[in-house]
Amino acid sequence: MIRSYMILFIFVICESAAAHHAATGRYDPDGFGEIEGEITDIFWRNPHVRFLINRTGDGGEDEEWEVEFGSVNTLERIGVSRDLVSVGDRVSVYGRMGRDGLKAMFAGSIVMPNGEELPLQAGVEQRYGLTETAFREARNTDAGLRADIFRVWLPLERPNTGAGNTVYPLTESGQAAQAAWNPENDPALRCIPPGLPTAMDNPYPIEFVDRGNIIELRLEEWDGLRTIYVEGDGGPSQPRMGRSVGRWEGRTLIVETADMDWRYVDDLGTPQSEDAAIEERFTMSEDGVRLDWMARITDPVNFTEPVVMEGAWTWVPGHEIKPFNCALPGQ
Repeated sequence: MIRSYMILFIFVICESAAAHHAATGRYDPDGFGEIEGEITDIFWRNPHVRFLINRTGDGGEDEEWEVEFGSVNTLERIGVSRDLVSVGDRVSVYGRMGRDGLKAMFAGSIVMPNGEELPLQAGVEQRYGLTETAFREARNTDAGLRADIFRVWLPLERPNTGAGNTVYPLTESGQAAQAAWNPENDPALRCIPPGLPTAMDNPYPIEFVDRGNIIELRLEEWDGLRTIYVEGDGGPSQPRMGRSVGRWEGRTLIVETADMDWRYVDDLGTPQSEDAAIEERFTMSEDGVRLDWMARITDPVNFTEPVVMEGAWTWVPGHEIKPFNCALPGQ
């Protein structure tokens, strides 16, 4: 059956699935398929919603498949709610198949018993309503609303380091550490929030909050919270996030971070040592609706030269940070 969401899904899932939670090692990047069966269990929690589906195999035997797809936050934003699916529903799902015969799928769409097809993934444009009309209305809002960084910003462009496309200038020890990485050990699979810089490469909103002598940077993914000190030499180091000190240069917030106890640059096992340091530059556009990000990472243990990451957020009124509330099946 040809899916109306299939083309969109192929593009979106390559970005979403490959970038988070060991999906690169679990699913075939080029293997798409469809399965049909009965939902026997539903896990409606972050980081990914999951179904168990019982289907009849090619030899007539019963098979149990694990199907995972978007986060609760993404599904809510595209209009797919928990009450639309029930245990006992007979459905068909389309998506990336598990590697090496694994009975698992990362799904992009589902056809319900009544024949309705629902998307289970979506790009940021659909997820947040990032249309030209929305951008035009944002630029036409009161200039006071666009004057500073302290608001909710929506993902526009991300470095997408977890897609496996980033080539790192690794030292010999860095190469050895990356080669020893096992995707099944990804901390995200145990609901352990990532630290810097991994935490900044995510497809969810962020928010800057003015607290006087500190700036709070809230990250929707993992309910993350960064503290950026803007007076003196900073305060205590945060677990996973390190010790961040910021200063302003015109429309640019420069943040320097060290003392990180997070040992990865991305979620593909690229190592980060205790000697690593990050300089970030958050630069607002003149019209106040775009926020560009550049991070320069130095790590003499693992990198032969600095690594640069770039991304961008945008602002349109009316959005907020949602709770993430990660949980493991059985919790």
